[in-house]
Parts: sequence; structure tokens; C-alpha cells
Amino acid sequence: MPSPISAIVPGGSPIAHHVHTHLAGSAAGIDLFDRSADAQLDPDIGNTVRTIHGELVDERRRLRRMADDLGVGESKALTLAAQAGERLGRLKPNGSLTQRTDMTDLVELEAMRTAVAGKRAGWQALLSVVDVHPALDRAELEDLVAQAESQQDRLEQAHTQAAARALVR
Repeated sequence: MPSPISAIVPGGSPIAHHVHTHLAGSAAGIDLFDRSADAQLDPDIGNTVRTIHGELVDERRRLRRMADDLGVGESKALTLAAQAGERLGRLKPNGSLTQRTDMTDLVELEAMRTAVAGKRAGWQALLSVVDVHPALDRAELEDLVAQAESQQDRLEQAHTQAAARALVR
């Protein structure tokens, strides 16, 4: 039986599926970080999220170049599906129907931490096959893993601050 992803991304190699999935996830992540940066109730956390958003935009550009270098391109259908999923994810309970709350910030930071952890795993997976796929650059992937780790650290700090606000009522 074909996998659900095969319906969206027919054919292709395992690395094509992997890259397509991470390109789609990066588009959804960029949308999440962009929206959340401006909406965070704590301006310092908003600035952290905005800085990471800029890094994500650059990382996606680099991943698209890798996809082109690997000859796998991008699945527009999968990217659109991921972006639609991000939009649906905005419909989450926060204790208020009409305004943003500290709980909204906290839950969004948790989603961002999960997204960055998945992205880091994706870079590590590509790094593990760099010797098999000459189009991949070891130094670039190592830099991307290190940047993801830095993003995880910054998001963890922001999450701790948001949790202290959201969970102390």
C-alpha cells in the first residue's frame, strides 16, 4: 500500500522524500516564527523569535539549493499542505477566545522548539549520508546543525520565561 506522502510526492528517492518533507516543514516553520515574533507579549522573546525567523529564511534558501544540487527540487503540493497545517494549528485553546494570552506564547514556543528539534534531526540525517551524496557539503551541514543547537538554546530560555508567566496564576 502506498504511503500517504506518495500521494503528495509521487515517485522519487528516499533522499528526495526527506528533502521535500523538510522543505515543507521549513515553509510552515517560517510562517509560525514570522507570525509569533510580532505577537509575543514579551518584546524580548519576540526579538529572539524574529532573529531565529531570519535564520530560518536563510536555512530554507540553503536547503532549496541543496535540493536543486541533488536534483530533487521541491514539492509545491507538500509545502502547501504543511503551510495549511500550520494555519490550522493556530486554532488552539488558550483560555481566551478574543485575545492573545501568556498561554498562547507558551504553546507557540513549545511548537517552535519541536520544529527546531526536527530541523536539527534533518540536518543530522543529511550529514550522515554526506559521503554518499557528493552534492551535500559536510562543513555547511555541520554549521547548520550548530545553528539549530543555538536556536534550541535560545528557544529553551524563552520558553522558561514564558512558562514562568503563563503558569503562575
